[in-house]
Amino acid sequence: MAVLERESGKIFYSVQGKGKGETLLMLRGLGRSSRYWLGFDSLMAHYFQVVTIDQRGLGRSTQPMEWSDSIDTLADDCLAVMDQLNIENFHMFGLSLGGMIGTSIASMAPDRVLSLVVGASSSADYKAFRLNPKALARLLFALRAGRFQDALLETVVPAMIMRSRGPELQASWQKILDQEGFPLLTVLKQIRASMSHRIKGRLDSSQYPVMFVHGSMDGFVPLHNSQRLQRLVPGSVLKIIKGAGHELALGFEQELSLVLREFTKAKA
Repeated sequence: MAVLERESGKIFYSVQGKGKGETLLMLRGLGRSSRYWLGFDSLMAHYFQVVTIDQRGLGRSTQPMEWSDSIDTLADDCLAVMDQLNIENFHMFGLSLGGMIGTSIASMAPDRVLSLVVGASSSADYKAFRLNPKALARLLFALRAGRFQDALLETVVPAMIMRSRGPELQASWQKILDQEGFPLLTVLKQIRASMSHRIKGRLDSSQYPVMFVHGSMDGFVPLHNSQRLQRLVPGSVLKIIKGAGHELALGFEQELSLVLREFTKAKA
């Protein structure tokens, strides 16, 4: 088990894939450990050396997240993992809150970033709904009714994919929940940290290419967030994956893989 020692616990991470290939750091979203990649990390390991991390307070990491921790705190954990692995330069793909962490890493260590892809994320730089209010209302109702996880899955995965893969995805999520539980307190701390996270003036696409990617059927984080983020970073690009939901890879593994590979010019 690969771990990084921190102030009062450990950060779990894993490395897989091409030992001599370029490295891709993959960062999960709100309340989700690296187990929730559900094999997309293994797919990307055909093209990269892939590093995944359980953020503090999640999954196999024992370092708790504190109320005072910021997105920069989580970014610092990631940079410390890369230092421990002696990986100087790397690509990044961050989904949702993971995208925020990716932007923070890029602003803290721009000379180490080969490229940055931010998926279905948001920031505090503008006034707009960062989460779909109707989806939030449904999730709160589902929480009271004791079916939060099912409702969340239905929110972040398009109906078309749920019709074909719903039972499989529900079983996969349930298995992870049985292992890890639902880290509600960590989720609340992550939300607090995300509320003040900004990117304006912090990213430099002249030093490394920046892409924002969003699913056209994202029912959780509205598309206008990625459109606004792209405008905040001169020289960045926006890619919309038609039909994909907030969990960009689910049902669109090959499409997202191709987007990442073409953007980073990775080869099998």
